[in-house]
Amino acid sequence: MSDYIPLLPYKLEHLPNEILLEIFDYIEINDLLRSFYNLNNRFNSFLFSSNIHLRILYPDDIEENSIKQKSIVNFILNQRYISRLRLIHNKNIPDHRSVKFSYIRSLILDTPTSKLIEIISPKIFPRLEYLRIGYYTSVKTQLNKLHQSIFSNEFPLLKKCSLNNVNDNQLWTGSPSIRLLGIWSDDPRTVIERVLFASPYLISLHLFLTWPSTYSILDEQIIEQHLNLKYLKLHLSGYWTLDKLDSFLAYIPTIKNLNLRSSYFDSHMIYFQWNFKELANLFLCRLPNLSYFDCELIFRNQKLIDFKHISLLHSCFNRVKYDIYSEDDLFIKIFTDK
Repeated sequence: MSDYIPLLPYKLEHLPNEILLEIFDYIEINDLLRSFYNLNNRFNSFLFSSNIHLRILYPDDIEENSIKQKSIVNFILNQRYISRLRLIHNKNIPDHRSVKFSYIRSLILDTPTSKLIEIISPKIFPRLEYLRIGYYTSVKTQLNKLHQSIFSNEFPLLKKCSLNNVNDNQLWTGSPSIRLLGIWSDDPRTVIERVLFASPYLISLHLFLTWPSTYSILDEQIIEQHLNLKYLKLHLSGYWTLDKLDSFLAYIPTIKNLNLRSSYFDSHMIYFQWNFKELANLFLCRLPNLSYFDCELIFRNQKLIDFKHISLLHSCFNRVKYDIYSEDDLFIKIFTDK
């Protein structure tokens, strides 16, 4: 029997597209451009056509490499297959009056300075579908203007966004395209009366909500109940009570998947007294469609908890786990099987 093994051609261009995309995921944009752009028609056809690998960290990709600012800016503006852009900071950002990112569908701003926020407009990003804004408190005026545009359907293709400091009182006309939303706010009424009202087809909400000391419970009938929200991930901080949670959930009766997080670093939430029987009754009353529940809470006295009793309070409480961080504090995780 012959030991001869034929040599196979292991040239890079012979690899399937899936393998190449996996390789390219580890290569910086400047190196991709130098090595593969305009190499042949095949590479040009798929190199920048996938959302998987193309991540331009602008302007860091200019400063730390040899490609000049003008070259990469022209490349970004002229390549219709580039879909994602991440702006790190102000330095070397081109004049927004002369720029139009016609094909960018996903935009991330790590530090939303005034100059960067001015760039985010329907004229400059006409095809924007995803937007994420980092936390920065010194540009609230500019953020308010951006929120006005977002929640007034000036970005008609926008489906998913993550926003901070959503507290302004400008008139919003509504944005029916938004399906997934992540926001931080310290105004529960704004979330109910304005954000939910302006997003009638919202399906998923990831909410960091600080309840201020000046609020008691929410008034009844601020707006009509939201009828499409199915997934809620709620991070609790501030002066929450079960009555306040009850008044909040009253506006979103269609929730099927609820994820509650109690801030371990918030002194008010550490001393919050959770009554699981009342919580179960709240779910039965306010969330009749609830089928999945995931809860991470701070409970200071583990001796008061009867885990067998908790599992009987609601069909969602069918499994209980907990981790003890110290002798005095108990971090509880209650969740349902998927």
